[in-house]
Order: sequence, then structure tokens, then C-alpha cells
Amino acid sequence: MIRNVIEDQGKVVFICLITVLFSILPVGYHIVLLNVPEKVFQDFIFDNFENIFGLKLSPTEESLVWALTVSSQGVGALIGCLLVGPISKLGAKHVLMCWNNVILILGVYTGLACAFAPLYLQQIIPKNIKGSMSCFLHIAVCFGSSLGAIFSLPFMFGSDTTWHILVILPAFFGVVMLSASYLIPDTPNNLLQMGRYTEAIESIRFYYDIDDSDEDEIIKEYWDMMPEQLSLCTAFMNPSIRRGILLGMVVSATQIFSGSMVSISYSTDMFMAVSFIDILVPFLPALGSILSILLTIPALRWVETRGRRPLLLKTLMFCIAANGFLLIFTLLSSERSGWASWGFAAAFFMYGIGYNLGVGPVAYFLPAELVPPEAASASLGAAVAVNWICTITTTLFYYPLSKLIGGWSYLIFIIPTSLFSMILWRLLPETKFHYKIDPLEIRLLTDLGPSIAPNYGTLDLDEPTLF
Repeated sequence: MIRNVIEDQGKVVFICLITVLFSILPVGYHIVLLNVPEKVFQDFIFDNFENIFGLKLSPTEESLVWALTVSSQGVGALIGCLLVGPISKLGAKHVLMCWNNVILILGVYTGLACAFAPLYLQQIIPKNIKGSMSCFLHIAVCFGSSLGAIFSLPFMFGSDTTWHILVILPAFFGVVMLSASYLIPDTPNNLLQMGRYTEAIESIRFYYDIDDSDEDEIIKEYWDMMPEQLSLCTAFMNPSIRRGILLGMVVSATQIFSGSMVSISYSTDMFMAVSFIDILVPFLPALGSILSILLTIPALRWVETRGRRPLLLKTLMFCIAANGFLLIFTLLSSERSGWASWGFAAAFFMYGIGYNLGVGPVAYFLPAELVPPEAASASLGAAVAVNWICTITTTLFYYPLSKLIGGWSYLIFIIPTSLFSMILWRLLPETKFHYKIDPLEIRLLTDLGPSIAPNYGTLDLDEPTLF
């Protein structure tokens, strides 16, 4: 199916892949940036505390300061999520390719990129391969983290004299995206909403190579593919849509509480804590990121052939089990059991399999599929906000807890993920089945608001599933 769509609409698929790669790649790069050269950045920060403020930090204070530093990207990303509503009127393409790259050096970039990249895909990608194409969001994050891990090695740019170059390298991708924005037109969706119909028609022809001379027919054909989006407030008025949005938020929270962001941000420290081979530790983040890309490739097919629900739930069980083994082997390593470090490595690899085959890629697009197409952007925005709230929480608390209680710190992943999994097991529908809603009802809801909201849409949770 993917091959057939690429043959028919290769241009729009290519544009989507390149745009997602260059806009999301810096996200993965920044996530892993502080991991390998951890000691270099810590020395810089702690020395400045002493030289500028005259404060000599204790080990406990140092762990708190470092946790705050790592989680600060999540804070910036959350701020970016809060800005999604006010700046969405500028259009997904302009925010993603222009304005966001002006603030590339801030964590705000991460929040905006994670919100507007899926929205950009929703607005232009053919609907029959949205699931597969959305998996490239995860691949782009992995690709960015692998570049960040390689460039942050000591013999590259991760030394105490070259880390400044390491920090500024993502600006290259910002320049590329800014340049490309002049060659790619705005999305038809945004142009139609602004009443710029001539430009919208040209945009539709650019993306989809539609040669129909009837302009009304061109617009109708586009709206058949890309329905008008509801605001979050309007979407939340309907009980079944609200339920879908809340489930999407749980899916997003589960992705992070499975341990994904912590494993990317602190993997070096995790392996050092179990006395793994010192010479290999700096190379593990790069190796892990490359393996993540390779493991995600089967997910491109499985999300379409095996169903979202079974793929997510089964791989969640895999992640929970892996976290349990990580807890056990970390505790055993404290007893000087040499084999425990290799057991820890095997459990870490086990987690990578579960996360990259299902939990990671599926969680990027599933929130949009749990609601009608008209509420996709609202659901994605809410899910991304929850994603970064959970990122702040896990990256902030894991590091100090790991120093205080060692392996028991993995309980902050095991307990929440187990609870979320039980909720999803009970309530999550199979989203390979689509909504069937009268477009006129959508228009009435948008125009009249809450007076008819209770009558809008249905979510049939009794549809058969593949699980």
C-alpha cells in the first residue's frame, strides 16, 4: 500500500519525510546532547556555581542541579505546547519551517516541533498511510539522537574545549528548513481558512499534482481528504470525542513513563551505575539510537497489518518486564556481581525492542486516531502537552532518586506504566476502524457551539479488535 501511494503521490510523501526529518531531528539531538559528555557539562556548571556565586555544592545538591538542567528542555517544550494555540493561526507549515527555527536554540523549539510536525502530516499526507508515515516521527527522533550521541563523543565535539560547537550544530538544520520554506507553499488547509482560494488551489496542485480545471472540484477533493479541524474547546464538548482525547493523553503519558526519555537522557549514568565496561559506555547511546531506527522499520508495516491496539499493549508488557529486570540487575550490581552488568545490558536491549517496535512510534499518531479526523489537531496538541509534562517529571526525579535508592528508582516507571496499561487494556479501541460522521453535523457544531454538542459524533467502542 505504501509503495502504491508513493508511486501515485510521491511528491507529497517526499516533502513530508524531508520536513519531518529536518524539523524533528534537532529534537532527538537535544535530548541526547547532555548524555555522553555529562561530566564535561557538570564540571562547567558546578565550577561556575563556585566561581560566580561562591557556592560549593554538596553531592546531593549537584544531583538536584543536574536533574533540573536535564529536565529544563522539557520545561521549554511545555512552554512551546502552550504557544500552540495562539500561533496555530500562522499555519503548521510556517510555524514548523520558519518561526520555530528562529528559536532553535531554546527548548521551546522542541514543544512546537513535536506539536506541529504531526499536524503538518495530518494536513497533507494521504490518509491511508498516515499511520506508517507518522512512524517517521519516531525514526527522525532516533536519527537525531544518534547524530547527537556520535558528535558528543570526546574525540568529536564532546570535550571540554569543543562542547560549544556541539551545542550550536543544530542551527544547520534550522538554516536548511528556513531556506526550504521559500520553495514549499503553505498547506491548502491554512490557505482555505484564510480565504486565499487562488493560492490554496495552487498549493493543492503542488502537493497532489491534481490537473482538474474545475477549481471548485479541486477544493472539494481536498476537503474530502483533509476535513476542517475543530478547536480543543469545541472538541471537548462532545463526550465521545473527549473520551478519545483523554485516552490519547494516557497513551502519551504511558510512552514517557515507560522510561523512554530517561533512558535517552541518562543511559550513560545508568550503565556506569552497574559498573559496565568503562570504555564502551560512551558509545552506547549512539549504538542504541541506530538500533532504534532499525527496530522501528518493522513497525512501519505492523501498525497497518497487526493493528495499533495489540501492538501497543503487547510492547508495553515487554517494557514493563524490561524495567523489572533493570531494577533487579541494578540491585545485584551493588553486590559486586560482575555478571549483573551484562544482565542489565540485556534488559536495556529488551526495553529497546519493546519501545521501538510499538510504544514509541504508535504513541506519536494514535491520539489523532482516537478521535474523528476533525478533532485530530486538538487531540495531538493535548497529547504533546502531557508528553512533556511527563518528561519533566521523569527526568527531574529519576536522577536524584537513582543516587539515593539505586535500582528501586525504576519503580517510577514500573508502577505508572502498569496502571496506564490496565486502563488502556480496558478502554483502548482499535483505531483501524474510522469514524463515520455527517460533515453537515461538523459544520453545525462549529457554528452553533455547545447547544448541539451533545448530539455530535459517536465513538463505537464495540467495534471488533485484533487483540
